[in-house]
Amino acid sequence: MQNTATNYPLHDYYSKIYKRYDLVNRLFTFGLDKKWRREAAIRCLEFNPKKVIDLCCGTGDLVIAIKKSSGSSTEVVGFDFNESMLKIAREKALKTKVGEVEFVKGDAVSIPFASGIFDCMTIGFGFRNLTFDNDGSVQYLREMHRILKTGGHILILESSVPTQSIIRFYYTLYLKFILVPLGGLITGNWRAYNYLVRSTLSFFSLTDLKELLIEYRFRVISVQQFFLGTANLIIAVKE
Repeated sequence: MQNTATNYPLHDYYSKIYKRYDLVNRLFTFGLDKKWRREAAIRCLEFNPKKVIDLCCGTGDLVIAIKKSSGSSTEVVGFDFNESMLKIAREKALKTKVGEVEFVKGDAVSIPFASGIFDCMTIGFGFRNLTFDNDGSVQYLREMHRILKTGGHILILESSVPTQSIIRFYYTLYLKFILVPLGGLITGNWRAYNYLVRSTLSFFSLTDLKELLIEYRFRVISVQQFFLGTANLIIAVKE
């Protein structure tokens, strides 16, 4: 059975942590996550897209960064399955006065847009959720490919495990003994941050991720690493 928004445990997690989600992100990354999202937005707009979708947009930081830096001719859509997160995203967009951003609630297993409609797709720290230990991963990847134009680009900003052993060792300790207690105490949901650590440490290596994208007809053209390899920005083109 596929893990859709209605039965996937992450839906419950995000419904409980959304109020403190941004705060934990800032503390966990020392505020660098905002810089990484801005970089993803800049790289996205280098392709001069006319229509962009930010998949799993959450509380909206990436999609708002894209809209803020884009011209009025660029249509920007934020897509997420969690209404509470989208509510915060809409409030942020209004507060920052970036212009019109369309926010759509839905499950990425069946994205309500025509095939080949988007020039560019971004996904900030959500790709792991859709593909790690998820029975619906095949359909999610097919949908990502379907809604992009041929020659369109997908930009995946995702956490990663450093390849250098000494950095990986201390990063693992940091995740287990600082992130989980910190996230659990601030949000009251330890299970969500236990999942985050487990999925991060068990997620695809960069090589495996490239092979996965190739399998679904995406060709990786660029990889940018951040903060000692704890996060990557992967850019691929639809073939």
